[in-house]
Amino acid sequence: MKIALRIFFRKVVIHKSEPLPSHGPLIIVGNHPNTFMDPLILATLFKQRVGFLGNASIFINSAVNAIFSYFSVIPVYRDKDVEPGARIDNEKSFRACYKFLEDKNTLMLFPEGTSYHELKLRKIKTGGARIALSVEKRNDFNLGLRIIPIGLYYSNPSKFRSKIYVNVGELISVKDFQEKYLQDEITGVQELTKSIKKALEKLTITTIDKEQENLFFKVKRIYKEHLISKQDRKKQKEFELTQEIANAIQYFKLTLPNRYEYIKSKIERCNLLLDEFQTSAKYITPMKNRLKQYGILVSGSLYIILGFPLYLYGLLQNLLPFRLPYWLAKKFTKETEYYAPIMMSLGIIVFPAYYLASYLLLGVKVAPDPILITIYLVSLPVSGYFVLHYLNFFQAGIAFLKIHGIITPKKDLRKELESLKISIFDELDEARKIYLNRL
Repeated sequence: MKIALRIFFRKVVIHKSEPLPSHGPLIIVGNHPNTFMDPLILATLFKQRVGFLGNASIFINSAVNAIFSYFSVIPVYRDKDVEPGARIDNEKSFRACYKFLEDKNTLMLFPEGTSYHELKLRKIKTGGARIALSVEKRNDFNLGLRIIPIGLYYSNPSKFRSKIYVNVGELISVKDFQEKYLQDEITGVQELTKSIKKALEKLTITTIDKEQENLFFKVKRIYKEHLISKQDRKKQKEFELTQEIANAIQYFKLTLPNRYEYIKSKIERCNLLLDEFQTSAKYITPMKNRLKQYGILVSGSLYIILGFPLYLYGLLQNLLPFRLPYWLAKKFTKETEYYAPIMMSLGIIVFPAYYLASYLLLGVKVAPDPILITIYLVSLPVSGYFVLHYLNFFQAGIAFLKIHGIITPKKDLRKELESLKISIFDELDEARKIYLNRL
């Protein structure tokens, strides 16, 4: 699974201030933007084996139940998992959690209870805090249970070769809530739940609504590279700068609505023009040096021409195993939150199976020489990666030709885009100063 994650994601960035605990009792809590992908990612961070709380709806038959039991998945019931009007009874599940934690194990749960692709921390349910405080009370608050909050942020949750940021927070000692819990159990649970919520808010990127979420992605597309280039990377990491953008949008929406709308209109227009030229803000300024421009044009053309046979070979060899998981994922579900984990899980099976079949059909029958077979097998994944690089390079080349007016004139639009970029950078630089000096 670790190998599959490194292949599926182009970049996995992990921020943690101290080493992860290597033993329990421990509860891992996280936000939940990407269904099955989230527990897979978090579980691979830890050396010890991890158990899970899972929606009862996934326990569909005895065979599936046996697999989940092997992986220490404990079912928990929600309103939609029982018949209308029926009482939800999770006492058996809670007792299983108590036993699991008392055996010094590590349990993972997602206190939001549901999973959606959105920049929003949904209401934190109290179940995680109840389990933690109840098991400590059963053991006279001498169990030593701790909670570790982890925030997940995907650059594109369902896209192959996207980026993911994993932010590990400070450990929460459940014993610190002993006094409040013993005085009043409801208050104790609420206080621990608030601490979990506060910790996750620091580790995630959140927006108020869809309008601000859409604006965030547009600002990020235009401004993030410029913002990173201005910073000392040792002082502020990329995720923190991205989080700052989201927080600043909320601040300006509430405090300076007129300026917010003015900047927003410029950003909307800039994004439309970026779509028109199929490029990013980083590459919209035409090169003044003609010699350098022609050099890039010639070298890029040579790469496209000379690399085409390898691209075609890689495409023929990898198209079926690459597309099959995506096609099956769309057949299994219409919910996009499930695409990425299904595609990755199927890819773990499909790619090795396809490569083995290719080896048996072509390697053994056509070219039984061990050296040729080895070269052929190595060429399969290598050529697959080349296909991705070639396609990205080709798209960047089209954008380069458009920006320099080689395949489309649109001189007025190019000038407008360049002018907008400079104006937006100035506006956002000034807005950032106002935001950082707000206190």
